[in-house]
This record gives sequence, structure tokens and C-alpha cells, in this order.
Amino acid sequence: MKKILLGILILLPLLESFSQTNNDFKESNEYYLTEIDSIVAENYWNNNTNKTEPILRYLKDQDGKIITKFDISELEFYSGSSIKVLSIDNLKNITQIIHLQSSYDACCTNYYSNYFLKTENGKLIELPEVEYLHCDGPTPIKELRFPNQKFGKKNQILLTKSTLNKDYKVESVEIIKTYFWDGEKIILEK
Repeated sequence: MKKILLGILILLPLLESFSQTNNDFKESNEYYLTEIDSIVAENYWNNNTNKTEPILRYLKDQDGKIITKFDISELEFYSGSSIKVLSIDNLKNITQIIHLQSSYDACCTNYYSNYFLKTENGKLIELPEVEYLHCDGPTPIKELRFPNQKFGKKNQILLTKSTLNKDYKVESVEIIKTYFWDGEKIILEK
């Protein structure tokens, strides 16, 4: 009996890893961000009075194909970007959601989130940008939530104000906007 119980305890984490529900964004090697061009950055720092040249980074797939570009608005406050993906099977014609988040630090941190729906044929659909300001502690954040995530709703994409617990996990949400997905485009609920 002890051997059976021990075997179950050893196999349980392994079984959980195989049967994970894709209910949260995960880091992935499918995409990467280009580095900031050193000449552009040097010109930015040397031109203290007129910083008008855009500083671009590119989101690329494993094959080096550019998916999208984005501007870095203020290099002196830019602290970095991250890419996470969410596999999804319950949003018509969508296989994956790509989440690109950039942060800018001053006394608090501004977060800018860009979400892209990846269709079954590989087309990307950009969703509205989400922005929020974070200061100390687990304060509410703005984010998009999808059907297979906690608090998600079928065929809907929710803009939420999410409250985090002390472990920075979403504990509750307040829905700010609801978007419906019809398999081809998003429609804002009126």
C-alpha cells in the first residue's frame, strides 16, 4: 500500500504537467524581441533637446519573420518588455494569443500590454492596447481575460480590473469592457 501511495505521489506532478489546462500565459521560445539598435540609442542619448527619432523594436517569430514593430517612447524610462503566449482552443478560429508587455519606470511603473490573436491560418489580429500604472504592493491591474482563463467567458474577451492576492495571482475581476469574438473580428459590447 505504501509503495502504491508513494508511486502516485511521484507520478502526480508528472501527470499534471501532461494534462495542464492552458489557462494562463506562459513564456515561449516561439517569438523574440530584437535589441535596441545601438546607433539609434546613442543618437537618442546625444540629442538631449530633440528626441524625435522613433526607437523601434521588432517582435519576430522563430524564423525571423517580423510580426509587428513597436516604438519605445522614452528610452530613459524604458525598463523592458516580455512576451508570453496563451494556447486557446475555445475561441473560434483562434489558436493562440500573444501578449507583449512593456514597462516604463519612474517612481511607479507604467505597463503597456499589446495582445495579438493568432488565427488558424496564421493571421494576427491586434487587440486594443491596455495600460495601467502600478506602484507598491499587489494593486489592481488592467488586463484582457480570455475564455479559458479564470473568470473568462465563452466567446468573449474581457477588459478587466483584476485584483491580485499577496502571491500576485488574480483573485477577483471587475469587468470594464466586453468584446465579442465572431470568428473573424472583435465587436465591442454596447
